[in-house]
Amino acid sequence: MALISEISATALRTPQLRFDSEYFLPDRIGAGALVDSFLRKTRLSSLCDKITQGSNPSFRDSGFPCLNGKNIRFGSASTGEPNYVSETEFFRLKPYRLRDGDIVITLKHATKIGRAWIIEDNPPRIFARNVGLIRLRRDTPLSAPSLLFYLWSDVGQKLLDRFSTGGTSGQITLATSYLRRMWVPLFREIDQRTLNGFFDIYQATIKRSNELYASAQRMLEEELGLGKIDLSHRVGYETRLSETLQARRCDSEFYRPKYQRVIDAVLKAKKVRIQRFVPIGQIISYLTNGHTPLHHDLGVGEIPFLTAEHVSDFRLDFGTDKRILRRHHETELARTRLRDGDVLVTIKGKVGNCAVVRDCPDAANINQDVALIRPRNGVHPYFFAAWFNSLIGKQLVEQRSTGGINPFLGLGNLRGMPFPVLEPREHSRIGDLVQESVENAYAAERQATNLLEQAKCRVEELIEQNTAA
Repeated sequence: MALISEISATALRTPQLRFDSEYFLPDRIGAGALVDSFLRKTRLSSLCDKITQGSNPSFRDSGFPCLNGKNIRFGSASTGEPNYVSETEFFRLKPYRLRDGDIVITLKHATKIGRAWIIEDNPPRIFARNVGLIRLRRDTPLSAPSLLFYLWSDVGQKLLDRFSTGGTSGQITLATSYLRRMWVPLFREIDQRTLNGFFDIYQATIKRSNELYASAQRMLEEELGLGKIDLSHRVGYETRLSETLQARRCDSEFYRPKYQRVIDAVLKAKKVRIQRFVPIGQIISYLTNGHTPLHHDLGVGEIPFLTAEHVSDFRLDFGTDKRILRRHHETELARTRLRDGDVLVTIKGKVGNCAVVRDCPDAANINQDVALIRPRNGVHPYFFAAWFNSLIGKQLVEQRSTGGINPFLGLGNLRGMPFPVLEPREHSRIGDLVQESVENAYAAERQATNLLEQAKCRVEELIEQNTAA
């Protein structure tokens, strides 16, 4: 099925010199017309000290963080793992350091540009080339939260989509030249204070949610009564030939002494007796990973498609822009259809992030960078997730991963990862405690998300008033 719309020749005479059909989609033309009718407006460039694209640094596996487009979503500029640069590279790229109050926005992405957020409590970091910076003037008549919620409004997103170029053959790109020319409504001060209030309450609520998630991450170690674990690394160490034959690993990193110290610390837990360790393969009934349908544009489809960037410790982001078709979901990816109670683990890139599926949409699926696990009866899914997300679990994931800058946790290595066996009552008790903390964190997170949606709705009301006043 094809969709066809017509425009007049005069409509082609735009300052942007655009002839692509996407620019003239009816909803985007409507957004442009609405903006043209604003009674109080200004160009974004007039509000800013700087609007620029990020740098193109050389990355490494550790060092100073470099924000990338995958880190930005509505509600955060720290989703997932950033890239890293060396100290030398960081100081060389001094003009690209972020400040508190800066707005960052995705300029390049496979499926969606225009995701923006405000930098707060900023550690020293720079931003990559697929991210743009909007730095408001100190005397600007528009607050950062007001601008942010406008960018996320229905009108703002349609305008940003209209300004973008590219499509299925490559990444969608938003040029900063278009961003500078974007019309922005000037809201009254009383309305801006309301929007600022939404943002402040959101920040407090999401901080509480993050604290509860962090508590869940520490809970297993606290309930076991583990002391401080020595994770120092020696340059030289030895292992027995019998151990290499049993593990079937010949890389020296696998045998770092700290990994055995982690196991010993758990076996010596002070509060709960650990009976033994078993391979994870013995306590799960199902293990697989997904794949990406060949030649499919992930911007098209009805079914949410989760990748590693959508899985973090105890959290899943079903708000992904990536989609697959229902026929993919019901045929070639039928084995990875998600349901409540499933456990997901990232196996590529930032490996070992683990979350339990809850409040799953009617249909959702995963790609090849995420493993789907179904624990056996009697294994508490939240105890399972807590083991992966704990300090101990992350060390053991590191041990069993292969690769360097881009680690990979193969399904075979995942099956062999040690899992602690406790007395069933203690296992369930700890699992229930972790679940309670995660559910409280999730409730606070949902409350925070609702605040953002209310702020967006308020901006859209103000836009209507700005055109009808």
